[in-house]
Amino acid sequence: MLLELPPELIENILSYLHLSDLLNLTTVNSQLCEAIRHSHRLWNHHLKVRGLVLPSSDGESPASLDKFKVRYEWIRALERYLDELSLHHIHCQIVEIDLEDGFVVACYSDPECREITVRYLSDIVTSLNQYTRLTARLYARHLLVVLAQLDILSELQKVTDSSARSLLPASLLVSRWVGACLCEPAIIHNSVNSQCIPAEDTIEEIVGQCRSQLTPASKVEEVLEVVNKVLYEDFGLQNNSENYYDFENNRTDKVLYNRKGIPITMAIIYHEIGTKLGLNLSLINFPRHFLLSFVSSEGVTMYLDCYNSGEIMTRSQCLQLCPMADIADNDAYFQSVSGDAVLARLIRNTITFSQMLPPVAYNNREFFILNLYKLMAYVFPSDFDSAIHTFNLSRDFGIRCNFLQRFKHILSEKWGDYERMIESIEGSLQRLRSREKPAKPSQVRFNIGSVMLHKRYNYTCVLYGWEEECTMSPQWQTQNGIANLEFQGDQPFYRVLAEDGSERYVAQENLQETRSVFISHRDVGKYFSLYDGERFVPNNALRSKYSYLKGT
Repeated sequence: MLLELPPELIENILSYLHLSDLLNLTTVNSQLCEAIRHSHRLWNHHLKVRGLVLPSSDGESPASLDKFKVRYEWIRALERYLDELSLHHIHCQIVEIDLEDGFVVACYSDPECREITVRYLSDIVTSLNQYTRLTARLYARHLLVVLAQLDILSELQKVTDSSARSLLPASLLVSRWVGACLCEPAIIHNSVNSQCIPAEDTIEEIVGQCRSQLTPASKVEEVLEVVNKVLYEDFGLQNNSENYYDFENNRTDKVLYNRKGIPITMAIIYHEIGTKLGLNLSLINFPRHFLLSFVSSEGVTMYLDCYNSGEIMTRSQCLQLCPMADIADNDAYFQSVSGDAVLARLIRNTITFSQMLPPVAYNNREFFILNLYKLMAYVFPSDFDSAIHTFNLSRDFGIRCNFLQRFKHILSEKWGDYERMIESIEGSLQRLRSREKPAKPSQVRFNIGSVMLHKRYNYTCVLYGWEEECTMSPQWQTQNGIANLEFQGDQPFYRVLAEDGSERYVAQENLQETRSVFISHRDVGKYFSLYDGERFVPNNALRSKYSYLKGT
Protein backbone atom coordinates (compact mmCIF):
# COMPACT_ATOMS: atom_id res chain seq x y z
CA MET A 1 0.00 0.00 0.00
CA LEU A 2 2.75 2.45 1.00
CA LEU A 3 4.77 1.74 -2.16
CA GLU A 4 1.78 2.59 -4.33
CA LEU A 5 1.92 6.22 -3.21
CA PRO A 6 3.89 8.86 -5.18
CA PRO A 7 7.64 8.90 -4.23
CA GLU A 8 7.41 12.49 -2.91
CA LEU A 9 4.63 11.52 -0.53
CA ILE A 10 6.51 8.40 0.63
CA GLU A 11 9.56 10.53 1.42
CA ASN A 12 7.43 13.03 3.30
CA ILE A 13 5.87 10.25 5.45
CA LEU A 14 9.21 8.61 6.17
CA SER A 15 10.78 11.92 7.23
CA TYR A 16 8.63 11.83 10.40
CA LEU A 17 10.15 8.53 11.55
CA HIS A 18 12.88 8.30 14.15
CA LEU A 19 16.22 7.28 12.72
CA SER A 20 16.18 3.86 14.40
CA ASP A 21 12.67 3.15 13.04
CA LEU A 22 13.75 4.23 9.59
CA LEU A 23 16.73 1.86 9.64
CA ASN A 24 14.51 -0.99 10.87
CA LEU A 25 12.15 -0.34 7.98
CA THR A 26 14.93 -1.08 5.47
CA THR A 27 14.80 -4.73 6.58
CA VAL A 28 11.08 -5.15 5.85
CA ASN A 29 11.00 -4.99 2.07
CA SER A 30 13.75 -4.89 -0.55
CA GLN A 31 11.93 -2.36 -2.71
CA LEU A 32 11.31 -0.12 0.29
CA CYS A 33 14.93 -0.58 1.35
CA GLU A 34 16.19 0.71 -2.00
CA ALA A 35 13.79 3.64 -1.88
CA ILE A 36 15.02 4.60 1.58
CA ARG A 37 18.72 4.05 0.87
CA HIS A 38 18.78 6.36 -2.15
CA SER A 39 16.32 9.04 -1.04
CA HIS A 40 18.29 12.27 -1.38
CA ARG A 41 15.58 14.33 0.31
CA LEU A 42 15.19 11.93 3.25
CA TRP A 43 18.88 11.61 4.11
CA ASN A 44 19.57 15.26 3.46
CA HIS A 45 16.92 15.93 6.11
CA HIS A 46 18.66 13.66 8.65
CA LEU A 47 22.09 15.11 7.80
CA LYS A 48 20.73 18.63 8.28
CA VAL A 49 19.10 17.80 11.63
CA ARG A 50 22.48 16.60 12.93
CA GLY A 51 24.50 19.44 11.43
CA LEU A 52 26.25 17.10 8.98
CA VAL A 53 25.32 18.87 5.74
CA LEU A 54 28.20 20.57 3.97
CA PRO A 55 27.81 23.52 1.58
CA SER A 56 26.73 22.11 -1.78
CA SER A 57 29.38 21.67 -4.43
CA ASP A 58 29.29 20.52 -8.05
CA GLY A 59 31.25 17.37 -7.30
CA GLU A 60 29.28 16.27 -4.24
CA SER A 61 27.14 13.18 -4.62
CA PRO A 62 23.49 13.29 -3.47
CA ALA A 63 22.69 12.45 0.14
CA SER A 64 22.12 8.76 0.78
CA LEU A 65 22.08 6.23 3.60
CA ASP A 66 25.73 5.40 2.88
CA LYS A 67 26.78 9.04 3.08
CA PHE A 68 24.77 9.50 6.26
CA LYS A 69 26.49 6.49 7.88
CA VAL A 70 29.96 7.80 6.99
CA ARG A 71 29.31 11.24 8.44
CA TYR A 72 27.39 9.94 11.43
CA GLU A 73 30.16 7.48 12.33
CA TRP A 74 32.73 10.28 12.05
CA ILE A 75 30.77 12.41 14.51
CA ARG A 76 30.53 9.44 16.89
CA ALA A 77 34.32 9.00 16.63
CA LEU A 78 34.77 12.72 17.27
CA GLU A 79 32.61 12.56 20.40
CA ARG A 80 34.63 9.59 21.67
CA TYR A 81 37.83 11.54 21.04
CA LEU A 82 36.53 14.51 23.06
CA ASP A 83 35.72 12.10 25.91
CA GLU A 84 39.25 10.66 25.72
CA LEU A 85 40.73 14.16 25.90
CA SER A 86 38.66 14.85 29.01
CA LEU A 87 39.82 11.68 30.78
CA HIS A 88 43.44 12.30 29.79
CA HIS A 89 43.59 15.92 30.95
CA ILE A 90 41.79 15.66 34.29
CA HIS A 91 45.17 15.46 36.09
CA CYS A 92 47.16 17.65 33.66
CA GLN A 93 48.27 21.20 34.41
CA ILE A 94 47.26 22.56 31.00
CA VAL A 95 45.14 21.30 28.12
CA GLU A 96 47.35 20.67 25.10
CA ILE A 97 46.51 18.65 21.99
CA ASP A 98 49.49 17.50 19.92
CA LEU A 99 49.41 18.76 16.32
CA GLU A 100 50.66 15.34 15.23
CA ASP A 101 48.11 13.34 17.22
CA GLY A 102 46.77 10.50 15.06
CA PHE A 103 43.12 11.56 15.24
CA VAL A 104 43.98 15.20 14.50
CA VAL A 105 46.08 14.22 11.46
CA ALA A 106 43.31 11.93 10.15
CA CYS A 107 40.76 14.72 10.60
CA TYR A 108 42.85 17.42 8.96
CA SER A 109 44.02 15.33 6.01
CA ASP A 110 40.46 14.64 4.83
CA PRO A 111 38.77 17.90 3.65
CA GLU A 112 35.24 16.57 4.18
CA CYS A 113 36.00 15.25 7.67
CA ARG A 114 37.71 18.53 8.52
CA GLU A 115 34.72 20.59 7.42
CA ILE A 116 32.24 18.36 9.26
CA THR A 117 34.43 18.56 12.37
CA VAL A 118 34.78 22.36 12.30
CA ARG A 119 31.05 22.79 11.81
CA TYR A 120 30.14 20.34 14.56
CA LEU A 121 32.67 21.76 17.05
CA SER A 122 31.68 25.34 16.24
CA ASP A 123 28.03 24.50 16.97
CA ILE A 124 29.09 23.20 20.40
CA VAL A 125 31.26 26.21 21.21
CA THR A 126 28.77 28.83 20.02
CA SER A 127 25.70 27.22 21.62
CA LEU A 128 23.45 29.85 23.18
CA ASN A 129 23.09 27.79 26.35
CA GLN A 130 26.47 28.41 27.98
CA TYR A 131 25.58 26.35 31.07
CA THR A 132 25.42 22.95 29.37
CA ARG A 133 27.98 20.74 27.62
CA LEU A 134 30.79 22.51 29.49
CA THR A 135 33.28 19.67 28.98
CA ALA A 136 32.48 19.24 25.29
CA ARG A 137 32.79 23.02 24.82
CA LEU A 138 36.24 23.16 26.43
CA TYR A 139 37.77 20.39 24.33
CA ALA A 140 35.88 21.41 21.18
CA ARG A 141 37.47 24.84 21.52
CA HIS A 142 40.94 23.35 21.95
CA LEU A 143 40.47 21.06 18.96
CA LEU A 144 39.33 24.02 16.86
CA VAL A 145 42.52 25.82 17.93
CA VAL A 146 44.63 22.88 16.72
CA LEU A 147 42.83 22.70 13.36
CA ALA A 148 43.30 26.46 12.92
CA GLN A 149 46.99 26.09 13.77
CA LEU A 150 47.41 23.37 11.13
CA ASP A 151 45.74 25.66 8.59
CA ILE A 152 48.07 28.50 9.56
CA LEU A 153 51.18 26.30 9.30
CA SER A 154 50.04 25.17 5.85
CA GLU A 155 49.61 28.77 4.71
CA LEU A 156 52.92 29.81 6.28
CA GLN A 157 54.64 27.01 4.38
CA LYS A 158 53.26 28.40 1.12
CA VAL A 159 54.34 31.94 1.99
CA THR A 160 57.86 31.04 3.14
CA ASP A 161 58.41 28.70 0.16
CA SER A 162 57.61 31.47 -2.33
CA SER A 163 60.63 33.17 -3.87
CA ALA A 164 58.63 36.38 -4.34
CA ARG A 165 57.11 36.30 -0.90
CA SER A 166 55.90 39.31 0.99
CA LEU A 167 56.57 39.73 4.69
CA LEU A 168 53.13 41.14 5.44
CA PRO A 169 51.10 37.94 4.75
CA ALA A 170 53.53 35.94 6.90
CA SER A 171 53.21 38.44 9.75
CA LEU A 172 49.41 38.30 9.47
CA LEU A 173 49.56 34.52 9.79
CA VAL A 174 51.71 34.86 12.90
CA SER A 175 49.08 37.21 14.29
CA ARG A 176 46.45 34.64 13.46
CA TRP A 177 48.40 31.96 15.33
CA VAL A 178 48.31 34.28 18.36
CA GLY A 179 44.58 34.74 17.83
CA ALA A 180 44.04 30.99 17.61
CA CYS A 181 45.90 30.49 20.91
CA LEU A 182 43.59 33.11 22.43
CA CYS A 183 40.57 31.25 20.97
CA GLU A 184 39.42 34.32 19.03
CA PRO A 185 36.10 33.23 17.43
CA ALA A 186 36.77 34.87 14.05
CA ILE A 187 39.88 32.70 13.67
CA ILE A 188 38.97 29.29 15.09
CA HIS A 189 35.53 29.20 13.41
CA ASN A 190 36.55 30.46 9.97
CA SER A 191 39.06 29.66 7.28
CA VAL A 192 42.51 31.22 7.35
CA ASN A 193 42.23 32.98 4.02
CA SER A 194 39.12 34.93 4.97
CA GLN A 195 40.95 36.55 7.88
CA CYS A 196 43.71 38.25 5.89
CA ILE A 197 41.36 40.38 3.80
CA PRO A 198 40.65 43.36 6.14
CA ALA A 199 44.33 44.15 6.86
CA GLU A 200 45.37 43.73 3.23
CA ASP A 201 42.43 45.87 2.09
CA THR A 202 43.62 48.62 4.45
CA ILE A 203 47.11 48.44 2.92
CA GLU A 204 45.68 48.61 -0.60
CA GLU A 205 43.60 51.65 0.34
CA ILE A 206 46.68 53.44 1.71
CA VAL A 207 48.67 52.51 -1.42
CA GLY A 208 45.85 53.81 -3.62
CA GLN A 209 45.82 57.16 -1.80
CA CYS A 210 49.58 57.44 -2.24
CA ARG A 211 49.44 56.64 -5.97
CA SER A 212 46.84 59.36 -6.52
CA GLN A 213 49.41 61.93 -5.33
CA LEU A 214 52.39 60.61 -7.31
CA THR A 215 53.57 60.61 -10.91
CA PRO A 216 55.77 58.06 -12.72
CA ALA A 217 58.60 60.59 -12.53
CA SER A 218 58.43 61.03 -8.73
CA LYS A 219 61.80 60.70 -7.02
CA VAL A 220 62.29 58.31 -4.09
CA GLU A 221 62.28 61.22 -1.61
CA GLU A 222 59.00 62.48 -3.04
CA VAL A 223 57.43 59.02 -2.74
CA LEU A 224 58.57 58.74 0.89
CA GLU A 225 57.16 62.19 1.66
CA VAL A 226 53.76 61.15 0.28
CA VAL A 227 53.82 57.81 2.16
CA ASN A 228 54.63 59.61 5.42
CA LYS A 229 51.78 62.05 4.90
CA VAL A 230 49.18 59.39 4.03
CA LEU A 231 50.30 56.78 6.58
CA TYR A 232 51.03 58.98 9.59
CA GLU A 233 48.95 62.13 9.07
CA ASP A 234 45.90 60.93 7.12
CA PHE A 235 45.62 57.32 8.33
CA GLY A 236 46.90 58.25 11.80
CA LEU A 237 49.46 55.49 12.47
CA GLN A 238 51.55 56.30 15.55
CA ASN A 239 53.94 54.64 17.96
CA ASN A 240 52.50 53.01 21.07
CA SER A 241 55.04 54.40 23.49
CA GLU A 242 52.47 54.48 26.30
CA ASN A 243 51.90 50.72 26.17
CA TYR A 244 54.99 49.50 24.33
CA TYR A 245 55.07 45.99 25.82
CA ASP A 246 51.49 45.06 24.99
CA PHE A 247 52.08 41.85 23.00
CA GLU A 248 49.37 42.87 20.52
CA ASN A 249 51.81 45.49 19.23
CA ASN A 250 53.44 42.52 17.47
CA ARG A 251 50.26 41.73 15.50
CA THR A 252 50.25 43.69 12.24
CA ASP A 253 46.48 43.44 11.77
CA LYS A 254 45.91 44.79 15.29
CA VAL A 255 48.44 47.58 14.65
CA LEU A 256 46.50 48.59 11.54
CA TYR A 257 43.21 48.39 13.44
CA ASN A 258 44.41 50.28 16.52
CA ARG A 259 46.74 52.51 14.46
CA LYS A 260 49.43 52.08 17.09
CA GLY A 261 52.51 49.89 16.99
CA ILE A 262 56.18 49.30 17.70
CA PRO A 263 59.20 49.58 15.37
CA ILE A 264 59.08 46.10 13.85
CA THR A 265 55.37 45.97 12.97
CA MET A 266 55.32 49.58 11.76
CA ALA A 267 58.35 48.80 9.57
CA ILE A 268 56.62 45.71 8.11
CA ILE A 269 53.59 47.83 7.18
CA TYR A 270 55.75 50.61 5.73
CA HIS A 271 57.86 48.08 3.80
CA GLU A 272 54.73 46.57 2.23
CA ILE A 273 53.39 49.97 1.17
CA GLY A 274 56.76 51.08 -0.19
CA THR A 275 57.26 47.84 -2.13
CA LYS A 276 53.83 48.17 -3.76
CA LEU A 277 54.80 51.72 -4.80
CA GLY A 278 57.99 50.47 -6.44
CA LEU A 279 60.48 51.46 -3.73
CA ASN A 280 63.48 49.25 -3.01
CA LEU A 281 63.45 49.21 0.80
CA SER A 282 65.72 46.95 2.87
CA LEU A 283 64.92 45.54 6.31
CA ILE A 284 67.47 46.48 8.99
CA ASN A 285 67.47 44.41 12.19
CA PHE A 286 68.88 47.26 14.28
CA PRO A 287 69.60 46.64 18.01
CA ARG A 288 66.62 47.52 20.24
CA HIS A 289 64.90 49.08 17.25
CA PHE A 290 64.00 48.33 13.64
CA LEU A 291 64.76 50.37 10.54
CA LEU A 292 64.36 50.41 6.78
CA SER A 293 67.06 51.58 4.39
CA PHE A 294 66.95 52.99 0.87
CA VAL A 295 69.27 54.58 -1.64
CA SER A 296 68.52 58.25 -2.21
CA SER A 297 68.24 59.85 -5.64
CA GLU A 298 71.83 60.99 -5.10
CA GLY A 299 73.05 57.42 -4.50
CA VAL A 300 73.48 57.70 -0.72
CA THR A 301 72.20 55.00 1.66
CA MET A 302 69.74 56.52 4.10
CA TYR A 303 67.54 55.04 6.84
CA LEU A 304 63.86 55.28 7.75
CA ASP A 305 62.66 55.27 11.35
CA CYS A 306 59.07 54.05 10.88
CA TYR A 307 58.47 54.32 14.64
CA ASN A 308 58.98 58.08 14.43
CA SER A 309 56.72 59.04 11.53
CA GLY A 310 59.10 57.81 8.82
CA GLU A 311 61.93 60.17 9.75
CA ILE A 312 64.85 59.96 7.29
CA MET A 313 68.15 59.49 9.12
CA THR A 314 71.85 59.16 8.47
CA ARG A 315 73.91 56.29 9.84
CA SER A 316 75.32 58.41 12.66
CA GLN A 317 71.82 59.58 13.65
CA CYS A 318 70.68 55.95 13.87
CA LEU A 319 73.36 55.25 16.47
CA GLN A 320 71.71 57.86 18.71
CA LEU A 321 68.44 55.91 18.83
CA CYS A 322 69.73 53.84 21.75
CA PRO A 323 71.88 56.23 23.82
CA MET A 324 71.62 54.06 26.96
CA ALA A 325 73.06 51.07 25.11
CA ASP A 326 76.21 52.96 24.05
CA ILE A 327 76.16 51.30 20.62
CA ALA A 328 79.35 51.72 18.61
CA ASP A 329 79.31 51.99 14.83
CA ASN A 330 79.28 48.46 13.45
CA ASP A 331 78.51 47.32 9.89
CA ALA A 332 76.60 44.33 11.28
CA TYR A 333 73.96 46.66 12.72
CA PHE A 334 73.17 48.09 9.28
CA GLN A 335 73.12 44.95 7.16
CA SER A 336 69.83 44.11 5.48
CA VAL A 337 68.14 40.91 6.64
CA SER A 338 65.72 38.45 5.08
CA GLY A 339 62.00 38.33 5.70
CA ASP A 340 62.53 35.08 7.60
CA ALA A 341 64.86 36.85 10.05
CA VAL A 342 62.24 39.55 10.63
CA LEU A 343 59.50 36.96 11.09
CA ALA A 344 61.63 35.09 13.64
CA ARG A 345 62.26 38.31 15.55
CA LEU A 346 58.55 39.11 15.47
CA ILE A 347 57.67 35.75 17.05
CA ARG A 348 60.44 36.11 19.66
CA ASN A 349 59.12 39.59 20.48
CA THR A 350 55.65 38.14 21.06
CA ILE A 351 57.11 35.46 23.35
CA THR A 352 59.04 38.06 25.35
CA PHE A 353 56.03 40.36 25.66
CA SER A 354 53.67 37.51 26.62
CA GLN A 355 56.00 36.48 29.46
CA MET A 356 55.12 39.82 31.06
CA LEU A 357 51.43 38.93 31.22
CA PRO A 358 49.92 38.20 34.63
CA PRO A 359 49.41 34.45 35.17
CA VAL A 360 45.64 34.50 34.67
CA ALA A 361 45.63 36.90 31.73
CA TYR A 362 44.38 35.75 28.34
CA ASN A 363 43.11 32.44 29.78
CA ASN A 364 46.42 30.59 30.15
CA ARG A 365 49.84 32.20 29.86
CA GLU A 366 51.73 28.88 29.96
CA PHE A 367 49.64 27.42 27.13
CA PHE A 368 50.14 30.61 25.15
CA ILE A 369 53.95 30.67 25.53
CA LEU A 370 54.30 26.95 24.79
CA ASN A 371 52.39 27.39 21.55
CA LEU A 372 54.49 30.38 20.48
CA TYR A 373 57.67 28.33 20.95
CA LYS A 374 55.96 25.53 19.05
CA LEU A 375 55.31 27.92 16.15
CA MET A 376 59.00 28.88 16.09
CA ALA A 377 60.06 25.25 16.12
CA TYR A 378 57.73 24.38 13.23
CA VAL A 379 58.46 27.42 11.03
CA PHE A 380 62.19 27.57 11.75
CA PRO A 381 63.31 23.97 12.36
CA SER A 382 66.96 25.05 12.38
CA ASP A 383 66.29 27.39 15.31
CA PHE A 384 67.58 25.05 18.00
CA ASP A 385 67.00 27.55 20.80
CA SER A 386 63.23 27.46 20.22
CA ALA A 387 63.28 23.67 19.99
CA ILE A 388 65.02 23.49 23.36
CA HIS A 389 62.55 25.94 24.93
CA THR A 390 59.64 23.87 23.58
CA PHE A 391 61.35 20.74 24.86
CA ASN A 392 61.78 22.24 28.35
CA LEU A 393 58.19 23.48 28.56
CA SER A 394 56.90 20.13 27.31
CA ARG A 395 58.97 18.40 29.98
CA ASP A 396 57.86 20.79 32.75
CA PHE A 397 54.18 20.28 31.92
CA GLY A 398 54.57 16.56 31.29
CA ILE A 399 53.20 16.88 27.75
CA ARG A 400 54.35 14.59 24.97
CA CYS A 401 54.99 16.66 21.82
CA ASN A 402 55.48 14.20 18.97
CA PHE A 403 57.00 16.76 16.62
CA LEU A 404 60.01 17.09 18.96
CA GLN A 405 61.16 13.76 17.52
CA ARG A 406 62.67 15.70 14.62
CA PHE A 407 65.05 17.43 17.06
CA LYS A 408 66.37 14.25 18.66
CA HIS A 409 69.78 14.78 17.04
CA ILE A 410 70.29 18.14 18.81
CA LEU A 411 68.71 16.98 22.06
CA SER A 412 70.49 13.64 22.13
CA GLU A 413 71.96 14.15 25.60
CA LYS A 414 68.59 15.04 27.09
CA TRP A 415 66.29 12.94 24.93
CA GLY A 416 66.58 9.72 26.92
CA ASP A 417 65.86 11.57 30.16
CA TYR A 418 62.92 13.33 28.47
CA GLU A 419 61.40 10.06 27.24
CA ARG A 420 61.79 8.42 30.65
CA MET A 421 60.35 11.44 32.44
CA ILE A 422 57.32 11.68 30.11
CA GLU A 423 56.70 7.95 30.54
CA SER A 424 57.00 8.39 34.30
CA ILE A 425 54.51 11.26 34.28
CA GLU A 426 52.11 9.32 32.08
CA GLY A 427 52.48 6.37 34.45
CA SER A 428 51.77 8.66 37.41
CA LEU A 429 48.68 10.01 35.67
CA GLN A 430 47.52 6.45 35.07
CA ARG A 431 48.00 5.64 38.75
CA LEU A 432 46.13 8.79 39.74
CA ARG A 433 43.26 7.75 37.50
CA SER A 434 43.14 4.37 39.18
CA ARG A 435 43.41 5.86 42.68
CA GLU A 436 39.74 6.57 43.23
CA LYS A 437 38.26 8.23 46.28
CA PRO A 438 35.36 5.88 46.98
CA ALA A 439 33.78 7.90 49.78
CA LYS A 440 33.71 11.38 51.24
CA PRO A 441 34.91 11.46 54.89
CA SER A 442 32.56 13.07 57.39
CA GLN A 443 35.00 15.90 58.13
CA VAL A 444 34.83 17.04 54.47
CA ARG A 445 31.80 19.29 54.87
CA PHE A 446 31.38 20.74 51.39
CA ASN A 447 30.49 18.99 48.15
CA ILE A 448 32.30 19.04 44.82
CA GLY A 449 30.43 21.33 42.45
CA SER A 450 29.27 23.68 45.22
CA VAL A 451 29.69 27.42 44.75
CA MET A 452 31.40 28.94 47.79
CA LEU A 453 32.59 32.31 49.12
CA HIS A 454 36.05 32.88 50.59
CA LYS A 455 35.46 34.46 54.02
CA ARG A 456 38.63 36.53 54.05
CA TYR A 457 39.20 37.54 50.40
CA ASN A 458 35.52 37.65 49.40
CA TYR A 459 35.84 35.87 46.05
CA THR A 460 33.36 33.33 44.69
CA CYS A 461 34.59 29.92 43.57
CA VAL A 462 33.51 26.39 42.70
CA LEU A 463 34.99 23.31 44.41
CA TYR A 464 36.46 20.65 42.13
CA GLY A 465 38.53 18.56 44.56
CA TRP A 466 39.51 18.00 48.19
CA GLU A 467 42.13 16.43 50.45
CA GLU A 468 41.54 15.42 54.04
CA GLU A 469 44.45 17.60 55.12
CA CYS A 470 46.84 20.08 53.55
CA THR A 471 49.17 18.25 51.15
CA MET A 472 51.26 21.24 50.08
CA SER A 473 54.95 21.57 50.90
CA PRO A 474 56.10 23.09 54.23
CA GLN A 475 57.45 26.06 52.28
CA TRP A 476 54.06 26.71 50.66
CA GLN A 477 52.32 26.41 54.03
CA THR A 478 54.73 28.92 55.57
CA GLN A 479 54.28 31.38 52.69
CA ASN A 480 50.50 31.17 52.95
CA GLY A 481 50.29 31.42 56.74
CA ILE A 482 48.66 28.03 57.29
CA ALA A 483 50.03 27.94 60.87
CA ASN A 484 47.90 31.02 61.65
CA LEU A 485 44.65 29.19 60.88
CA GLU A 486 42.58 27.83 63.74
CA PHE A 487 42.96 24.23 62.55
CA GLN A 488 46.19 24.88 60.63
CA GLY A 489 46.85 22.12 58.07
CA ASP A 490 44.90 19.46 59.97
CA GLN A 491 41.62 20.10 58.21
CA PRO A 492 40.19 19.44 54.73
CA PHE A 493 41.60 21.60 51.94
CA TYR A 494 39.72 22.22 48.70
CA ARG A 495 40.87 22.83 45.15
CA VAL A 496 38.78 25.60 43.64
CA LEU A 497 38.28 27.57 40.44
CA ALA A 498 37.95 31.23 41.39
CA GLU A 499 35.90 33.86 39.57
CA ASP A 500 39.07 35.85 38.75
CA GLY A 501 40.37 32.99 36.56
CA SER A 502 42.82 31.59 39.10
CA GLU A 503 42.99 28.14 40.69
CA ARG A 504 43.45 28.05 44.47
CA TYR A 505 43.91 25.69 47.40
CA VAL A 506 41.72 26.74 50.31
CA ALA A 507 41.27 25.61 53.91
CA GLN A 508 37.78 24.50 54.89
CA GLU A 509 37.53 27.08 57.68
CA ASN A 510 37.97 29.88 55.09
CA LEU A 511 34.97 28.82 53.00
CA GLN A 512 31.26 29.45 53.46
CA GLU A 513 28.19 28.69 51.39
CA THR A 514 26.81 31.51 49.27
CA ARG A 515 24.21 32.22 46.60
CA SER A 516 25.01 30.06 43.61
CA VAL A 517 26.27 31.80 40.48
CA PHE A 518 27.97 30.58 37.32
CA ILE A 519 31.78 30.72 37.59
CA SER A 520 33.17 31.70 34.21
CA HIS A 521 36.59 30.04 34.42
CA ARG A 522 38.67 28.71 31.52
CA ASP A 523 38.86 25.22 33.09
CA VAL A 524 35.30 24.84 34.35
CA GLY A 525 34.64 22.31 31.58
CA LYS A 526 37.66 20.30 32.64
CA TYR A 527 35.76 19.14 35.73
CA PHE A 528 32.06 19.81 35.14
CA SER A 529 29.57 18.89 32.44
CA LEU A 530 26.89 21.49 33.23
CA TYR A 531 25.62 24.11 35.66
CA ASP A 532 22.02 23.49 36.75
CA GLY A 533 21.47 26.83 38.46
CA GLU A 534 22.34 25.53 41.92
CA ARG A 535 25.57 23.60 41.47
CA PHE A 536 28.07 22.40 38.90
CA VAL A 537 27.56 18.76 37.87
CA PRO A 538 30.81 16.71 37.79
CA ASN A 539 31.77 15.26 34.41
CA ASN A 540 32.77 11.64 33.80
CA ALA A 541 36.47 12.41 34.20
CA LEU A 542 35.96 13.93 37.66
CA ARG A 543 33.60 11.09 38.63
CA SER A 544 36.35 8.63 37.75
CA LYS A 545 38.59 10.38 40.28
CA TYR A 546 35.94 10.68 43.01
CA SER A 547 34.06 7.44 42.40
CA TYR A 548 31.43 8.15 45.06
CA LEU A 549 30.11 10.82 42.67
CA LYS A 550 29.13 8.21 40.07
CA GLY A 551 25.73 7.74 41.61
CA THR A 552 24.98 11.47 41.90
